[in-house]
Amino acid sequence: MHRNDFFYWLQSILGAYPSLYFPAFARKYPFNQMAVAQDTQICIEGFPRSANSYAVVAFRVANPDVKIAHHLHVPAQLIQATGLGIPSVLLIRKPEEAVASFLVFQQSNQADLYLKTYIRFHKALRKLRHKLIVADFELAITNMNAIIKAVNEKFAKDFHFLQDQSKQESVIFAKLKEVNDQFFAGQKNKSMYPDENRKQAKKEARKLVLNSRRLPAAQAIYKEFLQDALQLIDE
Repeated sequence: MHRNDFFYWLQSILGAYPSLYFPAFARKYPFNQMAVAQDTQICIEGFPRSANSYAVVAFRVANPDVKIAHHLHVPAQLIQATGLGIPSVLLIRKPEEAVASFLVFQQSNQADLYLKTYIRFHKALRKLRHKLIVADFELAITNMNAIIKAVNEKFAKDFHFLQDQSKQESVIFAKLKEVNDQFFAGQKNKSMYPDENRKQAKKEARKLVLNSRRLPAAQAIYKEFLQDALQLIDE
C-alpha cells in the first residue's frame, strides 16, 4: 500500500471517532484551523472531491467573517459539530465521480480501498442525517443559496446569500486558484477547480471504480443519503 493510501486509510478508520481523530490528525496547521471548535459558526464537510472547496469558498464570498469548519474529510468533524449544536452541511457526490477524482488526487489505483473509505465515511453519519443539511455536488456548484437558505431555516440563522452565483463564478474560481496555489502549487492532479489536464486521468480512474466489486455498496449508500438531500431547484 502506497504511503498516501495508508495515511488516508488510517484517517478513515479513526475519522469516525472525534476523541481519536482530533488529537491524532487535527492538532497542527493547517488542519487545526479547519477543525470544529467552540467558536465555529458552521461546518461544511464531505468525502473528498464532493465540492467541498467550491462550497466553502462560495459561502465565504457571501459570509467573509464567518468561522467555518471544513476540509478534514472525516465523519468526526460533523459528529463533533452536531454535538456542539453547530449548523452543519454534509456534501455528497456519486461514488463513481468522487472516488475517481480522489484517485487522481492521491495518484492511486486502489479503487477498492477508496470505495471502502467512501462507504465507511457515510455509514458513520447515518444516524445523524436528521441533524444535518445534506446537499449533493450538483446543488452546491449551481445553487449555493439553496443550501444557505436551508441552513438558515433549520438552524434559525441569518447567513448572507450570494448576490448571483453565476455572475460570481469568476470570483469563486479566482479564490479557488489562490488556495490551490498556496497548498498544491505545481500539482495538477490536486486541482480544486475544473482542469482539462485532469480529464484523461480521471477517465482512467473511473474505469477502475466502475470495475470494483465495492461500487454497488457505495452507490446504495449514496442513494440512501440522496433521499434526504436538498432538491436541485432554482431560487
